[in-house]
Amino acid sequence: MSDPSDPAVDAGDDRAVVVAGWIDFDPADRAAALAAFADVVAASREEPGCVDYAFTPDPDDPGRVRVFEHWVSDAALTEHLTLPHVQALRGAIAGLTRTGRQMTHHTVAVSRPMGS
Repeated sequence: MSDPSDPAVDAGDDRAVVVAGWIDFDPADRAAALAAFADVVAASREEPGCVDYAFTPDPDDPGRVRVFEHWVSDAALTEHLTLPHVQALRGAIAGLTRTGRQMTHHTVAVSRPMGS
């Protein structure tokens, strides 16, 4: 994963991007979806523009998968969406029953460490 404070990571003027939301599957399909996501998570975290990337089961909803992605720029996210492992993911989950989806693209204006 990239260090967002490293100026060499993104030479452009783009601000960081966070994608957050959820995808709902038939509860019988969630385990298969999470298995498919595991492969893309590992590959995505190796991309030079990836700061963080996670698909996790929601503990309160048996069909929901929570999504969190943090990219150094919109260009890095756009590139990510064209890569073979993302295309493979789309094929892997195509046969699963998806019942809902809410994803939001956030452009980050300011970031700072949080104290405890």
